[in-house]
Amino acid sequence: MMRLRRPMAMQEAEIPTASMADISFLLIVFFMATAVFARDKGMKLAVPPKTEETKVVKLSGKKLMKISINDQGQVFVGDQPVEVSQIPDLVRQHLAETPDAVILIRTHERAPYGRMIQVFDEVRKVPEATRVALKSIRAES
Repeated sequence: MMRLRRPMAMQEAEIPTASMADISFLLIVFFMATAVFARDKGMKLAVPPKTEETKVVKLSGKKLMKISINDQGQVFVGDQPVEVSQIPDLVRQHLAETPDAVILIRTHERAPYGRMIQVFDEVRKVPEATRVALKSIRAES
């Protein structure tokens, strides 16, 4: 004789949540360990390597355009105070007179952060300005 199965009572489905906190914690740790964090990379400057043929050349007069930033953040071209927005026009004018001139940006070591970057960005707006030098001005002790 065949045995008849007894109808089973329907059980409600359950999702075990006891270890959910552990799983979420492990996922957080995993993503933190594998994430790539962005870093400030600074300015990219192409500096040629120093070789035995490297010569030190002293520039003065018309071959050198000095842009200075004092400790209060004021900008000077030569000895004349200028606004940062005037720099591209002044650089173009100087390079029209002396095409092989070097633009020297001298920044006081106590100048406000970012002022040299503003000046450098304004100089970079002039495509003819391919020779740019950076120098810091030391505070007098």
